[in-house]
Amino acid sequence: MLKGIEKKIDVVIENLRKNHFKVINTETPAEAKEEVLKLVAEGDVVGVGGSMTIRSIDIIDELINAGNRVIHHWLPKTFIDEIRDARRRAVRVSDVYLTSTNAITLDGELVNMDTYGNRAAGMIYGPPKVIIVAGYNKIVRNVEEAFKRIRSETAVKNAERLGIDAPENLTKIAAIMYQKPNDTDITIVLVNAELGL
Repeated sequence: MLKGIEKKIDVVIENLRKNHFKVINTETPAEAKEEVLKLVAEGDVVGVGGSMTIRSIDIIDELINAGNRVIHHWLPKTFIDEIRDARRRAVRVSDVYLTSTNAITLDGELVNMDTYGNRAAGMIYGPPKVIIVAGYNKIVRNVEEAFKRIRSETAVKNAERLGIDAPENLTKIAAIMYQKPNDTDITIVLVNAELGL
């Protein structure tokens, strides 16, 4: 994480907006959850990527209790075919895709690496509305530093969490959003706290 990152959040927000992303800045994860709930309409089908950040704001049950259908692949006691199916459906049939990002550069670019490509695809050209929640620990200087962070920190921690011996197996696909894709409504909820990996 960058030193003095709190002082750079305003710069990141300004550059994200220059790159045509909508940005909401919150102080706490609880405020982030409230902002996300405002962005999801009644009856929306919500796809959720494999994100520790999203689970950390404890929003999935709240969406379900509000009557939204939530599709995600982190389901207990699930067969592998059902997990694969949920991963695809979360991107293909959702009204809203809820995820995080691996890194945000000071220039307002989003950098992601995936095993399957479901999250990268979903963020770019999947559901019409995408909500990305990220803590300030995801902010890096540039794209090069983003890839370094993802490979040497994020993938290693995720591999340990998942019991995988080869962290490189979690970084098969890379995607950089220099600006918001034209056909996708993207809102970034940037939290002034450390969230996720």
